[in-house]
Amino acid sequence: MNKMNQTLLSLKQELKKILTLIEDKNDVLYFDYPMHLNVGDLLIYAGTERFFKDYGINIRLRRSLQAFEINEVRRYVNKNTTILCHGGGNFGDLYPLIQKLREDLVINFPENRIIVLPQTAHFSSQEALEKSAAVFSKHKNCYLFARDTATEKLMRAFSANVQLCPDMAHQLYGTLPFRTKEQQKSAENPQNILYFLRKDIEASHIEKAVQSRLSAAAVVKDWEDILLPKDMRFEKFCSKLGKLANILNLGFMKDLLNHIWYKYSLNVIERSRKEFSKYDLVVTSRLHGHIFSCLLGIPNRVCDNSYGKNSGYYNQWTKNVDYAEKYE
Repeated sequence: MNKMNQTLLSLKQELKKILTLIEDKNDVLYFDYPMHLNVGDLLIYAGTERFFKDYGINIRLRRSLQAFEINEVRRYVNKNTTILCHGGGNFGDLYPLIQKLREDLVINFPENRIIVLPQTAHFSSQEALEKSAAVFSKHKNCYLFARDTATEKLMRAFSANVQLCPDMAHQLYGTLPFRTKEQQKSAENPQNILYFLRKDIEASHIEKAVQSRLSAAAVVKDWEDILLPKDMRFEKFCSKLGKLANILNLGFMKDLLNHIWYKYSLNVIERSRKEFSKYDLVVTSRLHGHIFSCLLGIPNRVCDNSYGKNSGYYNQWTKNVDYAEKYE
């Protein structure tokens, strides 16, 4: 039996502070679970669902962005209903549809407890920040969890109730295969290194700088390289089905979709685990490349993304994980 890593155990226990804010564990709604193929978001999703299971939280309504409809939500909201918004790195103006979903909930349910699960916030426009903050700050029962101190500071314009909290994926600690200390020693003289680097809108000069030092034989991947064409087809199918169920007001179809997509997400995570497990060391600019490696006991080095998300997270939460370090 592997001895539990105390840093990772304490990060998992930190998430308990969210539980104390849920007014009635039997009356909770959960919005914006990720029906897309960013595996980092799927890890947060899996950790969130594990959190619900571990603490006996009954989710009466789950909806992705594609299947979200405010009139349907109204039918489920009671006086003591707690509304949860999915965590991640999408609080801000890089992902306006998701920010609007949160604003719609804040506007429509001014009396209900609303909790935004651990997020990293980023606004490229000061005007957009002020406009969104004006919406949130009117709601006096809204609690925001920040994954780093920069986000905590920014979120104070949105709510008086802001707390630091690690990522929801940490709830998965102890449920995944974990490398022993002996196995981790292979990273001292690594034969197989995975360079797991972003290719999306949060990529920056950092990825180019890392790649410029690599040989032609180096293994460079991102989540999209682990995914298969069938995954893209399935995502498109589920997304269309969610939108259709919305138009036709078919709640049962949305509920079925929740179940199907969750099972599929776990399969994608398992495939990603098998890929990561092939390597002695992971060098990554993906926050969840880093968190996933930590959860699996894989030695890793984390480099920053375009707006400091990764270094902020590492400094706040994972710098004491003895097999993780910053990539310099």
